[in-house]
Amino acid sequence: MTSMTETFHEALQKALVGRDTVSIRSTLIEMLQRDPSKTEVSAANKAARRIAEDGDAVLISLLPDQAGADAYVPTGRGARSRASNYLTVDEKIIKDLPCRVEFDTEKWDAIIDEGMRLTQQKIESDP
Repeated sequence: MTSMTETFHEALQKALVGRDTVSIRSTLIEMLQRDPSKTEVSAANKAARRIAEDGDAVLISLLPDQAGADAYVPTGRGARSRASNYLTVDEKIIKDLPCRVEFDTEKWDAIIDEGMRLTQQKIESDP
């Protein structure tokens, strides 16, 4: 019998095949056909971290308007300003938002470093 974490690991891996950026919570909702419990979200985040540890994607925290079309938008008051966890292989997102990287491996270091450099340039050139 497979564990909840293994099941979510497979679902997240499959979702990454079709999209560059995958919302962990949206993937759970699609899979379960309901809102996930705290335990399920925790298991999915654990699975996402394992995917990032393997170097298959970067675990990143994004606001809904930063994540694009597949963004998970939390419900409730102030939802648009709440970040959610995503797995991404989209280099543009990684470069544009290096401070939001939650977990990555050496495979992604050059892209993240470039993003930090670009962000620093933007800060320095801002009047």
